[in-house]
Amino acid sequence: MNKERRCRWLLGCACALILGACHSAPTRIHTLDSTEPVARMESYAAPALRIDTLSVPAGWDRIEILSVSGAGELRVNDFDHWSAPLAQIARQALSVDLDRRLPPGTVIYPRLPKPDGALGINVDILEFSVVSSQASMRASWVIAPAAGLQAAKRGLAVLHDPLASTEPAAVARAWSQLIGQLADRIAADAASLKMP
Repeated sequence: MNKERRCRWLLGCACALILGACHSAPTRIHTLDSTEPVARMESYAAPALRIDTLSVPAGWDRIEILSVSGAGELRVNDFDHWSAPLAQIARQALSVDLDRRLPPGTVIYPRLPKPDGALGINVDILEFSVVSSQASMRASWVIAPAAGLQAAKRGLAVLHDPLASTEPAAVARAWSQLIGQLADRIAADAASLKMP
C-alpha cells in the first residue's frame, strides 16, 4: 500500500510539473493612439466628413502585430495583438486625428449615421513597411461629396516616421504616427475642396 501511495504521489507531482511548464507568456494588447496635429484648422468651409472605409494591406490584416526579424523579414508576433482588427482601429484613430485637426463638429465618427450632404472619405493604405530605422506608409484616398464623384478629390501620399526599434510596441507607435500624418494630408485636402 505504501508503494502504491508513493506512485500516486510521484504521478501527481509529475502532472503538476507538466501543467506548470505549459504556462505561456501573457499576450500584450496594442492599439493606435491619436497624435498631435501639425496645426488645427480654424477656418473650414467644406461640409462635415466621415471616413466611410479604410483598408490595410492584406499582410497586415491580422490580429497579430508584425515586426521585422534580424534578417529583414516580417515576423508574426504570437503574443502581441491589436486590440481589434487593424482596419477598424486605424479607421477610428484616423477619425480621432481628423477631429483634433478640424473645427469642432466637422468629423462624424464611423459608427454614426452620415447626414445628407456630408463628405465621404475612402482610404486605402496600400503599403506599410518597416526597416531597421524607419516605418513607411503609402496611402491613397478619395474625398467624395454626396452629389457624386464628379467633384471628388483624390490624394496619394508616401509618409515616413523614424523607428527606434522593430519591436511590436514601436511598430504600433509608427502606425499611430503615420495615421496622424495621413490625417494632416486628408484634412488639408478636405479644406481645399471646392463645392459646386
